[in-house]
Amino acid sequence: MVHHENGVAVPVSSADTRRLVVVSLLGTSLVWYDFFLYVDASVVVFRHQFFPFLAPFADVLTFVGLYGAGLVARPAGGMLFGHIGDRFGRRPVLVATLLLTGVCTGLIGLLPAYQRIGLAAPVLLVILRLLQGLGLGGAWGAAAVVSLECAPPDRRGRISSWAQAGAPAGNLLAFGMMTAVSASMSPARFVLWGWRLSFLLSAVLVVVGLWARVRIVETPAFRELSSTGGRCRRPFAELLREHRAGLATAVAVAVGADVVLFTFSFGYVLGFLRIAGLGFPSLLVLAVLAPLALVMLIPVFGAVSDRCGRRAVCLAGTAGTAAWVAVFLPLIQARSLSVLVPACVGGLVAFAAMYAPQAALISELFPGRVRLSGVSTGYQLAGLLGGTLSTMATQVTSWLADPGTTLVYVLAALAVTTGALVLVPRHEAREGVPA
Repeated sequence: MVHHENGVAVPVSSADTRRLVVVSLLGTSLVWYDFFLYVDASVVVFRHQFFPFLAPFADVLTFVGLYGAGLVARPAGGMLFGHIGDRFGRRPVLVATLLLTGVCTGLIGLLPAYQRIGLAAPVLLVILRLLQGLGLGGAWGAAAVVSLECAPPDRRGRISSWAQAGAPAGNLLAFGMMTAVSASMSPARFVLWGWRLSFLLSAVLVVVGLWARVRIVETPAFRELSSTGGRCRRPFAELLREHRAGLATAVAVAVGADVVLFTFSFGYVLGFLRIAGLGFPSLLVLAVLAPLALVMLIPVFGAVSDRCGRRAVCLAGTAGTAAWVAVFLPLIQARSLSVLVPACVGGLVAFAAMYAPQAALISELFPGRVRLSGVSTGYQLAGLLGGTLSTMATQVTSWLADPGTTLVYVLAALAVTTGALVLVPRHEAREGVPA
């Protein structure tokens, strides 16, 4: 069965729906896998292989490699691929971003170490890392917009939410691959060459991702813009000129979740559970189960947003996450695992409710002419302000070292998100895309 919207056929068959889900989850999972893999490897491998202590500019290159992708490359990628997607089509962005991140990750796996080619090794590593970030900057927005514009009107929240599930899925995949490879060989072999296997696997995964993405046709909304001459020649300029309020709202809506992910991540919680007495095997199981639970919960709350509204579900999730953050420190001090573990499960549920509808909600803030530019730029600026800067501050200063300070910071970010959600109109019609 086909639903007609503004004279354009929108696919609603089960096969089309399943394909959208696969493309959204697989594509964003792979680019986040590439992104997180670098972070995991940098802890145990890269300092030895590419950033020796006596290497010139080692500290600077390490800093740029870890944070430059978020500070510069991701926002730049959002602007670049947003322009391409609004000007030339969503489908080319889906393919280009997956290729860019996957090829760069595979090349990292082949890159000679510092001992073989000297300073060229860390320089090339950082360049590849920045290109990774560039691709990630456009990948999420493209997946969210394509899902929204191709999905049946009554299932846009659920299908778009699979783009959100890519972050925990990619993180889980990166952690799992590094753990499996390191467990299969001696530590010396892993540091010497074994770590490269996880990066080379990305080339295989890219082939699978491309197979899924090339099967997606251009979205009905963009085809309609093309047929009516409505495509924008300078989408980013129009975005800044006519949709500044929507852009600011997008940043504010997303920033709370980014702060929770990066400065109050489940890894942070695992550290306190260990202090409370949870053993390493149990911590390892939780490290796997937590992102897996998010992957399962996110589409559930995406579907709920189709019935109850994006704003209502987001607000409820934000309030629940804030309540969990507010009581977390007293729970830690009690050091009761029988209370802490259920509380952490409740925190995951609340966060999933806040996070799941954001792909559809942010996409619905913008008209089709500038939708990909608005979504990609807003989301990546939120990642810069809420995620990368706060993580960087945690690493290089002590201002977030105190748990109480961290909680205040997270609550402030969640308050910003709450204020933005309150101001989001209940109903907006954007080129046939319901709010």
